[in-house]
Amino acid sequence: MGIRSSFRVWWPYDLIPGQTETIRPLAAELHFDLLVLVIPIWVFFLRQQSTYDLPRQNRTDLLFLRIVRAVALSTLALLAMFFILGLSDGISRSLIVAFAALSCLTIFFTRRLTIAAIRTMRRKGLDAHNIVVIGTPEEARPFIEKLNEHEDWGFRIMGVILPDGEDDLGPIPKSIEVPNLGRLADINQILEKHPVHQVFLTGRAWEKESLYTIADSCEELGVEFSMDANFLGLRVAKAELNDIEGWSVLSFTSTPSSAEALLLKRMMDMICAGLGLLVLSPLLLLTAILIKIEDPKGGVFFGQERSGLYGLTFKMWKFRSMVSNAEELRETLEAENEMDGPVFKIKNDPRITRVGRFIRKTSIDELPQLWNVLAGDMSLVGPRPPIPAEVEKYKRWQMRRLSMRPGITCIWQVSGRNNIDFDTWMKLDLQYIDNWTLFLDLKLLLKTLPVVLLRRGAS
Repeated sequence: MGIRSSFRVWWPYDLIPGQTETIRPLAAELHFDLLVLVIPIWVFFLRQQSTYDLPRQNRTDLLFLRIVRAVALSTLALLAMFFILGLSDGISRSLIVAFAALSCLTIFFTRRLTIAAIRTMRRKGLDAHNIVVIGTPEEARPFIEKLNEHEDWGFRIMGVILPDGEDDLGPIPKSIEVPNLGRLADINQILEKHPVHQVFLTGRAWEKESLYTIADSCEELGVEFSMDANFLGLRVAKAELNDIEGWSVLSFTSTPSSAEALLLKRMMDMICAGLGLLVLSPLLLLTAILIKIEDPKGGVFFGQERSGLYGLTFKMWKFRSMVSNAEELRETLEAENEMDGPVFKIKNDPRITRVGRFIRKTSIDELPQLWNVLAGDMSLVGPRPPIPAEVEKYKRWQMRRLSMRPGITCIWQVSGRNNIDFDTWMKLDLQYIDNWTLFLDLKLLLKTLPVVLLRRGAS
């Protein structure tokens, strides 16, 4: 409210015609009284979204999404209370929205500072969480080495329990640097003797009886029991535990599955594409006129069938950069294709017009795809949509690039584009899918700008 009052001092002008005072003075007492509602509502939703939890492993993007979701729900609940209790008069909606936005930032940075302080404490050995790992040395080593790399997680590995009947395993390798506590048959005595917080089971080929033995022993002593969810040995897919009307289901997915993050990605696509079409409309009109002047026979836009999400086809739009009969001439140029794999590209394509060569170099020909983004067929960032005929020639491992919505730009576009071979291109797309976050999208969008402006790799 102090900022609001100060704004009225140095900006006395009306922003809305006919309104005597755009920035109205606020009743401080009334808004301070709202804290009686704000504090419990905010605390409830922040706790409901697990923002008060302090997991030993923490992803910054997920924490931020949880905070945004909690504050959004809190704000909606507060506005609903205003309506129900009839408290709308005299309350500034803009102040509530500003408070919500400020809450997101302050809570996020406060949580990050708290987590950083706790991680520093854990590096010094405080708040240690004692773990016993069950498995062969070969199975346990990757997990133990990962924990040793992250001392800030606060896990202390007390030792390894080996499977029964594996007498020829020999001593635990020195690279693991943890003691051998015994065999699986001795698990009850081991857990009773040592102050264990959690038992972690590694490996894939465990008998049903062994699982029962471990689970029962941990349950009796109140010890947390965890096991490697990737018991199928999948290389990319991640396990998620879902609930279907009380039925626990373990699902494996190799694509991003965070509904909130994907929703924010879609909202970002719609806002940016809509603003882009509006701001660039003079350039779009000028380009259309120049294309029509050079080759009046053809249309301004070129629509081509492409494969989208999970192979669903759609028409992708570009400014026409070739002569009107370009598709008919392609068969005569197949022998000059410079790309390996199913993609067709030649450096000095004779079908390209003079205007077309310029808009290709500057990537202006891609701008109509903002309409595809707005319509939901494409995203700003994602693997480029292939032609269905190219998909038919894909190797099996390359098909997974269709599991995410295609985009205008991706890792390939900021890595030299035409200057890399087809298999590397496919691997870069899969790398994007496997490591996708909203921050990665923003990073790639920022990297795309200099690539476009400097015309690197465009043809």
